[in-house]
Amino acid sequence: MFKKIFFVTALLLASLLSAKPVVIASIAPVGYLAKAVGGDKIEVQSLAKGDVHSYEPKPNDMKAVAKASLFIAAGLEFEEAWIPRFKASAKNLVVVQSDAKIAKLKEEHSGHSGHDEEHAGHDEEHGEHKAKDDKHSGYAGHAAKDKHADHKVKDDKHAGHAGHAEHDEKHEAHEEHDEEHEAHADPHVWLNPMLAITMARNISDALIDMDKANKDFYLKNFQKLMNDLLAFDESAKNELAGLKNRKFVVYHPAWGYFAKHYDLEQISIERNGKEPKIDEMASTVKMIKDENIKVIFADPNRSQKSAQVLASQTGAKVELLDPLGYNLLENLKIAVRAIKDANSPK
Repeated sequence: MFKKIFFVTALLLASLLSAKPVVIASIAPVGYLAKAVGGDKIEVQSLAKGDVHSYEPKPNDMKAVAKASLFIAAGLEFEEAWIPRFKASAKNLVVVQSDAKIAKLKEEHSGHSGHDEEHAGHDEEHGEHKAKDDKHSGYAGHAAKDKHADHKVKDDKHAGHAGHAEHDEKHEAHEEHDEEHEAHADPHVWLNPMLAITMARNISDALIDMDKANKDFYLKNFQKLMNDLLAFDESAKNELAGLKNRKFVVYHPAWGYFAKHYDLEQISIERNGKEPKIDEMASTVKMIKDENIKVIFADPNRSQKSAQVLASQTGAKVELLDPLGYNLLENLKIAVRAIKDANSPK
């Protein structure tokens, strides 16, 4: 009997010791970044699905959070209300802001984004943000904190790309912004691959702080993810470079960071978070016809009624782009192909 109790106890202890840390991501694309870095060392669950603006946790979400070691936030509105409650239900929960060190664009609910005053402002600072000035520059940031020489960025064949990533990222997101800008911040930073690298690095840092024994594992995975995003970025720039018409119409203005990064112009149907009024619909119909827009991109997480109405009045067709899809890298590839096809001469 004693042997049986001892055996069962040993199994329970072994199970507890081998249990993977539970990491909760506020949204699916952030969960993708976390899993890409954490691999099989962590268990990742994503919370908000569909329209994140109206998200409220379900009982199963709260149960998952209660078991979690780490919560990865992304700067979304619902997080402000719910993170304090999450921390109350999980006393040892650590919250990390994956969007830390990323300056936000003003959320565009009134029509156009991509070619705005901020574009010029960021361009002026392009030369001022050098990778060498940031101790967390790409893989080099982790290397600087590592005593082992083989983690130093000078020994990495992708060191040039790491500097390039940080240089572009700093061009995209300088840290100076005012309160008015923050009050209407666009949260969709993950749709710019350079800013997604920053998010992944923040996640990597948090995982290392939580689980120092697997530091090298997380660093290696972060490096691979960064290289994949950099390779995509170069390919995307080449694919979109030749477009003469650089405008694309969306229902919800989620693609502002993407548009700005690739020198495109996002035109939103939604106005101030609401369905457009009759006069706004009329002006949008005129613009679509004048600009010879062939595709209206709807959001699968939101109503597609206005997009369908506009399509019927203009001869355009409706296609879906999902800003909240889990596989971020694949979603970005889909967006590039879709926008290129929509704006290429037929």
